[in-house]
Amino acid sequence: MKRFRALLILLTAAALTVQAAVKPADIFSDGLVLQRGEPVNIWGTADSSEEITVEFAGQKKTTEAGADGKWLITLDPLQGSEHPRELIFYSFGNRQSAIKNVLVGEVWLAGGQSNMATTMQTYKRKTQPDIDRAQDDLLRFCTIPQNHFPGHNKGQRPEWLKTNPETVKGFSGTAYYFAKELRKHLDVPVGIIVCATGGTPAEAWMSRKTLDSKPELKRTIDAYDRHVTREFPTDADYEEALKEYNRAKKEYTRLREAGKKVKKPREVMGPRNFKRPCGLHENMLTQTIPFTVKGVIWYQGENNASQKAGLHYRTVFSTLIEEWRSEFGKPELPFFFCQLATLGWGDDSHWPELRDAQQWVADHVPNTGIAILLDGGEKTDIHPHSKDIAGYRLGLLARNKIYGEKGLCAEGPRFKKVDFQGRKAVISFADTNLVLRPGGENTFELAGKDGVFKPASAELKNGKIILTAEDLPVPAYVRYGWRKWVTPTLYNREGLPAGPFRSDDLPMASAGGYFLDWVE
Repeated sequence: MKRFRALLILLTAAALTVQAAVKPADIFSDGLVLQRGEPVNIWGTADSSEEITVEFAGQKKTTEAGADGKWLITLDPLQGSEHPRELIFYSFGNRQSAIKNVLVGEVWLAGGQSNMATTMQTYKRKTQPDIDRAQDDLLRFCTIPQNHFPGHNKGQRPEWLKTNPETVKGFSGTAYYFAKELRKHLDVPVGIIVCATGGTPAEAWMSRKTLDSKPELKRTIDAYDRHVTREFPTDADYEEALKEYNRAKKEYTRLREAGKKVKKPREVMGPRNFKRPCGLHENMLTQTIPFTVKGVIWYQGENNASQKAGLHYRTVFSTLIEEWRSEFGKPELPFFFCQLATLGWGDDSHWPELRDAQQWVADHVPNTGIAILLDGGEKTDIHPHSKDIAGYRLGLLARNKIYGEKGLCAEGPRFKKVDFQGRKAVISFADTNLVLRPGGENTFELAGKDGVFKPASAELKNGKIILTAEDLPVPAYVRYGWRKWVTPTLYNREGLPAGPFRSDDLPMASAGGYFLDWVE
């Protein structure tokens, strides 16, 4: 009888242990950084109706898992701390697991495409000295694995890593220099969550619900749905299309290597294409929601520009910001982003229009900021090695707008208005702290009512720029930096460049364009 009772106790305990399998979300791993000064979300899964308790920094919070097994606990605001502690999980009062070496500081989410995703080691001809001396246990990165569709890279999980010469090689270059800027000026730990994939449109990072919510966005998701239904009635049709595409790619490479000019095969847009609408939102971004972050840094737009959808990007990007703010539960979530850097090849018209849309968002969406990179590009590389400049300027925006550094100049000269006085155009700016450097390429231009722009000569006088152009007696419009490739001349005394601007409202080449309009 005693043996039977002992066995019964063991079996009961084992059953309770199986039932009490509390699993925090994958983003919570050893070494994580939690946001200071704000309620902190902790979530995961467990058995239906299971009681879960989370303990951290003297707090104990309890909830019950829902019918779907999901649970969420919100800790009260935490003080910044570089002292490692444990985040402990209980089920029905029994300790289940603990996440170790947890710090509290400033946490930012870094999103976008390749110029955010690409790592420090990719730029080592410039970043190697910074890689060699990287050593900061209080600066930590968590990179969301590349999960492009259900089952893709199955088993890969996010991992929080301290900064050292080995780990930093795999950190986002742009985000690392941003984080270094914060660490330099804030006396707290800094954590960066990187969720970015190269070559992607903004629409890939938005939900189907949001794309369905506005007629001008619904065009994209409807076009995708019609395309898939029409081209791939069955899974077998899709698989065959992928095989054919891979065969065509090999033949394209062979002919190119033989020195022949051939047209690159068009990729197959379908359920496993990482560029498809909503795909990366569903498979990557949701891994980060609703982690408590201070703000977002973003470097993206090249793909939307290549789709000839610059004007449409105003709606796309502003809506993306709106959605992310809703999903992270912060209506005023800071959102700082890089304007497209300069590039010396390809269609010249759509890059400036995408930059114009980015500036429009900075001007019209509250609590945003734009880092100008007109001086940060390379003629033959869409991935410029100026990630230190990009990260630094994003850091200036955060230091000034979020962390309240007074007297810190975080932005370059901003166009205010232009007055036309005979042959002259007199441009005023929001400040008069201007520097006009000599030389420059594709900078100031003037046009008459015909909209034909000509290079203009510029003079700085009394805090204003005065332009004239040969054979143009009556100018009507002014533009600055309205080219894909620009070597800028207009800065402020702090060394920050002015962004591209225009005074005209002439039709744009990208008017009417949107992502996936080619599948119609």
